[in-house]
Amino acid sequence: MERADAHLHLFAAGYPGRYGRSPAGGDELVVYESLRRAHGIDRALVVGYEGAPEFAGNNDHLAALAAAHDWIAPVAYVPPSGPTDGLDRWWAAGFVGISAYLADAEASRSFADWLGDAAADLDRVGAVLSLNATPAATGQLGPALAALGGCTVLVSHLGLPGAHPTPPDRDTAASVLAPLLGLAALPHVGVKLSGLYAVSEPSYAWPHESARPFVEVLLDAFGPQRLYWGSDFSPSLDHVSFTQTLHPVGLDGLSPAEAADVYGGNLRRALRQRQGGKPEF
Repeated sequence: MERADAHLHLFAAGYPGRYGRSPAGGDELVVYESLRRAHGIDRALVVGYEGAPEFAGNNDHLAALAAAHDWIAPVAYVPPSGPTDGLDRWWAAGFVGISAYLADAEASRSFADWLGDAAADLDRVGAVLSLNATPAATGQLGPALAALGGCTVLVSHLGLPGAHPTPPDRDTAASVLAPLLGLAALPHVGVKLSGLYAVSEPSYAWPHESARPFVEVLLDAFGPQRLYWGSDFSPSLDHVSFTQTLHPVGLDGLSPAEAADVYGGNLRRALRQRQGGKPEF
């Protein structure tokens, strides 16, 4: 099965994992190139992150990689309050959208305020928004995201439902994810099936059965056309092997066509939409 990866990271000096070095075990670009060849990954949404000093310059690093590798579709990190300058330089550098990390309601309200000002620019290019947002943060985003009908909004890591030592029942899972499920009525919002290790306790407890009820309620709410597989390379390798990221739990009942959508087709369509809306510079 050909795949497209909706969530990975590439850092110039490597992701400083739990042991102070990249869990990829080498140059992250070289390692990921070998993995994508082995597993048929033809496109990848590479998520920018500069939320701590050690990650400064990641946007520029991704711009350079995207210029040299046509399989890379990068999204530029912006702080919760938005960038201090405009977005045009990121579009000109080949970015397909933006990424934001929203840990709480306060950060989310700040981001929603900025989205109100940036909505026309984001819609103009059909931007892809990658959001790492907790349920509390997600609950503040509804009106701002509703105004971005020309964009594709992807909420990462199952909506960050937290770690669970045992699988909750489906009602509990739905309650935890209620703010995210409330966005299912917006047809341009989807969810990444990534970072399942963060739902498990311990995190290495593959196949992460604690994630199953969350995946199931997301599948019911969003359908297979708005779910996106992501490896979370290389942070995921602190917890599991790359191969163990390839088959998230809770998708056993998908038809071959639905599985093809989740594992790549949905992301390819989102990126084609973005390319179709890309302005000239």
